[in-house]
Amino acid sequence: MDDHPYIPQRIFVDVTTALGSHRTIISTCLPTIAAQFNASQIEYTWVGVSYMLTQTAFQPLYGRLSDLIGRKPVLFGSMFIFVVGSILCGAANSMLWLVMARALAGVGGGGIVSLVWTITSEIVEFQSRAKWSQALSITWSCSAVAGPLLGGLFSGQHGLLSWRWAFYLNLPVCLIAFVVLWISLRGVDVDCSHDVSWNQFRQRFDFVGLLLFMTGSSSIIVGFSFASLFGWRSPVTLTLIVAGLIILAIGSSYELKTHRDALFPPSAFRDRTTIIILVINFLHQFVFNIGTFYLALYFQSVQDLSPIRAGLTMLPYSLGSSLASMPTAWFIGYWQRRTLDTSGQKMVITVGLAIAAVGFGLMVLLDEKSLEALQSVFPLIAGLGLGMLFHTPYQIFTRTLRPKEIASGTSAFFLVRFTGATVGLAVAGALFHSRLYHLLPGSVDSNTLDLEDVASFEPSDLRDDVISAVADAIQTIWIVCCPCLGAAFLTSFFMRNISSEPPSEEVTIDSDKTVCTLDTQQSGLALSLVKPEVQV
Repeated sequence: MDDHPYIPQRIFVDVTTALGSHRTIISTCLPTIAAQFNASQIEYTWVGVSYMLTQTAFQPLYGRLSDLIGRKPVLFGSMFIFVVGSILCGAANSMLWLVMARALAGVGGGGIVSLVWTITSEIVEFQSRAKWSQALSITWSCSAVAGPLLGGLFSGQHGLLSWRWAFYLNLPVCLIAFVVLWISLRGVDVDCSHDVSWNQFRQRFDFVGLLLFMTGSSSIIVGFSFASLFGWRSPVTLTLIVAGLIILAIGSSYELKTHRDALFPPSAFRDRTTIIILVINFLHQFVFNIGTFYLALYFQSVQDLSPIRAGLTMLPYSLGSSLASMPTAWFIGYWQRRTLDTSGQKMVITVGLAIAAVGFGLMVLLDEKSLEALQSVFPLIAGLGLGMLFHTPYQIFTRTLRPKEIASGTSAFFLVRFTGATVGLAVAGALFHSRLYHLLPGSVDSNTLDLEDVASFEPSDLRDDVISAVADAIQTIWIVCCPCLGAAFLTSFFMRNISSEPPSEEVTIDSDKTVCTLDTQQSGLALSLVKPEVQV
């Protein structure tokens, strides 16, 4: 451990990459899976919804549970659940089996993401968090590249390149990560409670709040998912969304008054900056997921590219997000050393939102006749802007929390993030199909249109009309993304600057504890474990 103290963070990056790629891999493989099982439209949709539903709904559990029983047990338990769910997915012999297994994998996947970010925030000192946290953020944009490519590779129905191996590959990845983390984290303190009895857990844990938040968030996610299937005016859709909002409001009120350990830190949500960060977090994921999905659709349906070629063509958008993260981390570290506050993060968020808004505004110009250069440059601009925001809001968010609130606050952060991603796809899906319905020629039924086979339409005039309709429908989605980013941009001006000096709880160091520090003055990144001789 002393020789390789940086292993935990490196493994965290690897696990997060695998987890982020997993979702986009499955999205690419899904048409093959649906064809093999003769899936209905509802079954097709629920393969993705079930994972996002449990990943989001269980977020309130992870933070407070890890406070009570420890970070590592919850992380390792989440990895185990994710692996079991992945194995069951690979062995599925029906769509119902696959949907249920995906839901189980989502329970574990959500825990992995939340605990990885929490532990990283705790074992790395604040001045060095930007570099490690940006590394974690890069994984999500990289996964948008790796996912479609690997998904296209594992799109067969039989053999080693069948879709089943897209799930089975999670087993060796998580197994290696589990073993290495088990060994390397033994000497690292992650600031959690120990030896909590069942009676203590039962008395302290907020079961009512958990039920309310899980029910409310699940109702909203299912409601928005149904909107793309049954329409916004459907009684089922409206009932689920309204009921979910009411339940969440009741849950929030209950959390402020409960005498048990609240699932989320109530004090943080009285802070203006915290609320603004959560709004930006929601809108950022709302737009980023829409961009990832509908850019792929644009290249496959409008430009008639294969899934693998579409993944390669999306490199400017995805790599732009990754490349922006690295100079962003450097700038934040530099500015923070000068000002000792979060003004650097605030500038990055504001500039990133402005660039992203310009990028999506330019993407409105993309159609079936756009030059290849523009198909790369416009998404690149959007990706650069979005890439500046993958972790920067989280850095400010954690500064509004006390150290003991990091885990529960992180759960709230990801509850909002995952909800934004899910709602974004649902809203975009409903908007896309509604717009497509009005744009398609009368002889083409939008409900039965195969968007992956638009190029096969005959005669050529009909094909051109269909492609133009799909391109126009996608342009409408980019038009909606622009004001969302604009609203986030304007909101960012109202954030306050927060001191980057560690709070009193964080600078008190026990001489028996091991503290993780990171030397940023060297040409490379090197962590060192030190045992302080004095009390700070």
